[in-house]
Amino acid sequence: MNNIFGNQPVSGDDFFGRNDFIKHIKGILLEKNSFLLLGLRRTGKSSALREVVRQIKIENSEIVVIELNCQTYESIQDFYKNIYLALPKTWKDTMREALKETKRIPTKLIDFITDHIQEVDLPYVGSVKLRNDAISYSNPIKEELTGFFKKEASHIILIIDELPFLFENIAQKENAATKLEIEMILSTLRSWRDIGISEAICGSLNLHLQLENLGISRKILGGVNTQNLPKFTINEAKGLLDKLSQSDHIIFTETQKDKIIELVPDCIPQFLQAFYFSLKTHWQGETEEIKVIFDKYVYPVIVQDFEYQFNERFAKLPPEHLPLAKNILEKIEQYPNISEADLIKSIEDAHVYGVLLLLSNQEFIVMNEHQCYDFSFLIVRNWWKKKNN
Repeated sequence: MNNIFGNQPVSGDDFFGRNDFIKHIKGILLEKNSFLLLGLRRTGKSSALREVVRQIKIENSEIVVIELNCQTYESIQDFYKNIYLALPKTWKDTMREALKETKRIPTKLIDFITDHIQEVDLPYVGSVKLRNDAISYSNPIKEELTGFFKKEASHIILIIDELPFLFENIAQKENAATKLEIEMILSTLRSWRDIGISEAICGSLNLHLQLENLGISRKILGGVNTQNLPKFTINEAKGLLDKLSQSDHIIFTETQKDKIIELVPDCIPQFLQAFYFSLKTHWQGETEEIKVIFDKYVYPVIVQDFEYQFNERFAKLPPEHLPLAKNILEKIEQYPNISEADLIKSIEDAHVYGVLLLLSNQEFIVMNEHQCYDFSFLIVRNWWKKKNN
């Protein structure tokens, strides 16, 4: 097992754990259903998707898998273009000819979507007209692409990583057509689900909340089941440490593994792997050194690569809800696993349900099966403690 950590998805021999979850979401796709995978940044969503894709390609060679990463896309035309670029080679020429034969879509727009550099007008590529054309002709494009996929009669699985980033990039332009542009992308995806294309949509931002903030109905996500990435268990964390150490002939005692896991809240795999790298590089084998190495080399990475997202999310909460949000988080910090009834009674605010939902959607807090609230992760609890000290 290669010890790959950082913002780089892994699969195969470099992937470890969450076996039941991988089996579950793979089954959803194989049955021609779709899901929305939610989870905080850097917790392993993209790796889970990549491992599912790897297994499907090995086990079901007749299935066509199309993979997109929307993190850098900025528009609906970028979305269409990258769909085309991700197609199997044998499909690309056929799709281009199908688009041209319709006579319903401007040639320049087809040239851009199909990456036909020889014919595309370069000044047109960066123009407002290109975006307006992509929006104006979205329905014909959707119909033609849907017809093409339906004609192919293959089981298609569409992997869409970081779709909320595309919507965020579109929204940042603050154009009058922002809502329409996002609705058209979602409408296209829905039409593909309707013809049996399986979709795995992944995002660290809560897509439901994002659409709500943009005034877009959640109904357009019909047919998409929400799946939450499960946390790593302690047994999985120990198994990961064992697998990593085997190739380097490093032997951890149970006490040392317990110490490592104690220092990595929530057993997040990439932080365990970063910790293992630091131990492999600097450790002399003494248990007392583990905390020193964590403080010097690992904890700063956790702050930089994970905790910062909560500062971003907290800063974006509506100003009118901030005092109540702070009150709720302070109560949950003071009383872990506080019941909903006790929390609401202790706060006595008419807007408490709405703000609880807001904090849950932003993944600051979670409610368990006993109707009790706590922070979603120990790391989030630690972040809140530091923020208020």
